Amino acid sequence: MNNYANANGVGNRDGDGDGNQGHQIPEHLLRVAPRPRDVTFTLTGRQLEILYVRWDAARIRVHQQIYNPNLPFQPYPLPPAWSEEARAMMVLWIARERRMFEMEMQELEYLLGLRGAR
Repeated sequence: MNNYANANGVGNRDGDGDGNQGHQIPEHLLRVAPRPRDVTFTLTGRQLEILYVRWDAARIRVHQQIYNPNLPFQPYPLPPAWSEEARAMMVLWIARERRMFEMEMQELEYLLGLRGAR
């Protein structure tokens, strides 16, 4: 594969052929590809149930680490078998929840007067 076609004197210099002038994405590809904001992810009820049950287990483990570190931990259960699409949705969902939690804590700090006024 030649990634440097233009440097080697080959490629679409005049804009003929693909219409790929100046390394622009061809217009016909832009019409077909969905925009990132147009893509929505939905989790099934079962996936949400698994997620919330595991989240509760994670909270229990964290609280035990902080408040009762001498007690033995329950072994980790086997993780669910996710499809690639469901796994991607879970990663995005967790990232969104993490960001929302950080924003909530920041708002709490403002409301309690622990941060400067906006």
